[in-house]
Order: sequence, then C-alpha cells, then structure tokens
Amino acid sequence: MAVTQRETTRTAGRATRKKLPRRGVGRRIATGAAGIVLAAAAVYAQQNFTMSYEQRTSFLTYKGGIGETVETNRFTVKVNSVSAAHAVDTVDFSNKVTKVETSNLFLLIDVSATTAREPVRLSPFAPPMLLTADGRRYRPTDKVSDSLTLYNKWLQPGFWSSGVLIYEMPTDAVPGARLVFNPDTGGALVDSLSPEAEIDLGLSGSAATRLISQAEDYHSLVSKSG
Repeated sequence: MAVTQRETTRTAGRATRKKLPRRGVGRRIATGAAGIVLAAAAVYAQQNFTMSYEQRTSFLTYKGGIGETVETNRFTVKVNSVSAAHAVDTVDFSNKVTKVETSNLFLLIDVSATTAREPVRLSPFAPPMLLTADGRRYRPTDKVSDSLTLYNKWLQPGFWSSGVLIYEMPTDAVPGARLVFNPDTGGALVDSLSPEAEIDLGLSGSAATRLISQAEDYHSLVSKSG
C-alpha cells in the first residue's frame, strides 16, 4: 500500500518528538547535578571559612593592665587611674555648668593615648567600651558633654593626650570590668580590622568593693577638662 506524503511527515514528526525529551532529560540531570555540587560547596565554605567577629578580630586585641602602656601598631594607650562618683559636671551649649546625678554609679577612667602615624579622635560609631566580667558592654554616658572628656582631644603622633572617659553602670557590673579602647575608626565607616587594646582595670572583688564604698558624692570635671 502506498504511503502518502502526509503520513510520511507525520511519522517523521513523531520520531522527532520522541528524541527531544531524551535530550532534555539528560540536560536537566546534568544541570541538577551541577547545582547540587555548587550548593554543597557553598555550604562547606560557609561552615569552614566564615568566622565570627570574635574569631576575626581576636588576634588584633592587645591586652594590659591599669598603669601599663599598651602599644599597638596604630596607637598606644595607658589607663592612669579609675575612680567613682554619684554626681559629676556637664555643660550646655552656652557653656553653663550643671551637676548631673545617677542612681547607679559613674565610673571615671583617666586615659592617656598617642597615635603612631595620623591624628585621630574617638569615634561615636565605635566608642571605647566598658566590658564587664559577665559580658555586658557599656558605652560612655551621654549625660556628660563630650567637651569635658577625652572625646574633645585629638590624639597626635608623638604627643600624649589625656582625658577622662565616664561610664554609668550598676554597682554589680564594676567587679572585673575592662576597658576596650579603639580610636582608629572615624566618620560613618567602621574598620573592623583595626587593633584594639583591652585593659584590665584592676577591679577584683575587694578592689571593686573599696572603689564603690569610696565613691565621691560629687566629682567636678570642669577644672580637669583643660
């Protein structure tokens, strides 16, 4: 029986349609396998090459104690003394002096610092932090004008600048407190790889108890800010 041209075309079309799915399935299998490999590699990299902030910066922490000079490759810092008070000074925009109080405790840390290469100032984006024994972190108090503290000073290469850092904290946070100092960040950008100095303030159990019990009722900052 003769085969018409239409039947021949229909038969060829069916043959073509049968072959196409086989090529598509193979391509999808290969693509899927490649995707699985890439996903596994990404998970491996995430687990093995991503470090926490503490891991990435721990080798940049220089440690010391009160009265010691702690030198990094960008700055040098020294905590001269630590005292406490229940009230301190502040000033307003007209330079009027007023007294501010706390129901907790003001910890006053007298600090001297210098830099290795460039003048810098302390940054509000990465302030010196007070780190407690149980992991709490305290920023310098905002009750005291920066003009009365170390924030008002330029840290200069070859010259020591001194000033006070003031923290407001409960008395139970005093024992074991340490100062974490990093003046090398500024503006809106934070350099997470810059070194920091971690300074033990010498506030062991008995020393902390003595500091708290001897806290001044009022500590004037105005005469000490020049």
